[in-house]
Amino acid sequence: LTYKEIEKEFKIDKKIEILVPSMHCPLCTAIVRKAALSVDGVKKADVSLKERKAVVIADDKVDEKELLKAVDATGYKGEIK
Repeated sequence: LTYKEIEKEFKIDKKIEILVPSMHCPLCTAIVRKAALSVDGVKKADVSLKERKAVVIADDKVDEKELLKAVDATGYKGEIK
C-alpha cells in the first residue's frame, strides 16, 4: 500500500463543502457556523463570506443531508459542493 492508500483507508474525518450564496455579512457566517457545529460529529466549521461557503470537518459518520438540513434551518439555503 502507498501512503495515500493507507491515509485514505484509515482516515476517520471527512471534509464537506457547503455553498451558501445567500450569506452577505459577518453575522450570516456566524449563524451558519453555529448551525454546522450543532450537528453531532462536526469537529470544525470554517465559513467564508468572500467565497460564500462553509468547509466542515466531521466524523465519517456525519450525514451530509443532516448537516445541510441544519444550515437550511437558519434560513440560508445551502448546497453540498
